[in-house]
Amino acid sequence: MTRREPTASDVRWDVSLIGFGLPSDPRTFSGYAFNLMRGLSAEGHLRREFSAKNMRVSDAFGAALRLDRLLPRPKLSISRRWMWSVRGSRILSERLNAQIEASGDRGAFLEVGTLVKVDPRFGPHYQLTDMTIAQARRAGHFAIGRLSPKEMDEAERVQHDIIASAKHLFVLSDWTAESVARDCGVPRERITVVFAGSNLVVPADLVGRVKRLANQILFVGFDWKRKGGPLLLEAFATVRKAIPDATLRVVGCDPFAESAPVEGVIVEGKLDRRDPAQYERLCRCYLESSCFCLPSEFDPFPNAIIEAMGVGVPAVAFDNGSRREAIQHGECGLLAASGNVQDLATQLIAILSDPVRAAAMGKAAEERVQREFTWRRVVERIGTVVHAAT
Repeated sequence: MTRREPTASDVRWDVSLIGFGLPSDPRTFSGYAFNLMRGLSAEGHLRREFSAKNMRVSDAFGAALRLDRLLPRPKLSISRRWMWSVRGSRILSERLNAQIEASGDRGAFLEVGTLVKVDPRFGPHYQLTDMTIAQARRAGHFAIGRLSPKEMDEAERVQHDIIASAKHLFVLSDWTAESVARDCGVPRERITVVFAGSNLVVPADLVGRVKRLANQILFVGFDWKRKGGPLLLEAFATVRKAIPDATLRVVGCDPFAESAPVEGVIVEGKLDRRDPAQYERLCRCYLESSCFCLPSEFDPFPNAIIEAMGVGVPAVAFDNGSRREAIQHGECGLLAASGNVQDLATQLIAILSDPVRAAAMGKAAEERVQREFTWRRVVERIGTVVHAAT
């Protein structure tokens, strides 16, 4: 695995960006493709965008689509069984290549994901991923975990084949780089860690005007269970015994939609970043918090941690996956033993009960994000590889 630093001079290179969905859609690859596209465009390195999600009505007859909902109106989604099958990947690759052929686009292509192959006639194919199927399979998480063992075997073979066809692999963490090398057999020199950038840009008029609230923990995530919400709630009960006025603010979901609320927990629910008022509310949630906590037991590279650190909020998480690559324990946050609720509570109490130390960690966290986790740095790391190969 290599982590190449950018060259001193501003070099010329460009790529066309491919996503499972148009990269300009903020929903593609959890927003990573959208922000990477903006970063590439800002630096003059973007040619075009393409979507690998080229579905047809006729696909409904080939097990490619599934019916998720009938009422109040039918809702179809792409079957992961089909998408990660040899046949599904081949069809999606053929349709993408036909699209590229028709466009006349030639040069380097960067796919956010590892689902399709680009015909080498059009140019070198680079890929970027946050995890491997092998990692998700071992953890038993994400929809891939609901496939049968035989289907997962095929999905792994598909991903290995596609990754092997790429000129170079960009990954979001050393944790994923190790899996790409071990599980997919990719030589270390063909893997580069590029990380991610913070997606939070705080309006200038809020900076310095919003004050931190004492003893407030912030959680941001749409999937309460997968992001470790129930474990955090259990740890919060212990925190409240030590710090009675501690509060937990939840953004992105409602953990009490089907249960009674818990004292001290403030539910903000979903905040739409496209709405200026709601986006300002989200920024305030970050700025007002004493610390951030996202105790996922499996999460490739949670951007919310970077967002919190980027505005000077120390983070607490379980020491698993890529967490230690973002949170340097004792410097810009604290890490708890993975899955250990009592240790999670201990680390939260340690930060909340020492505001001076928390402020120092927050400052170190902000500096780390500015140094390592910006979209410009991501683009620079990609560019060093792409330019060297041209």
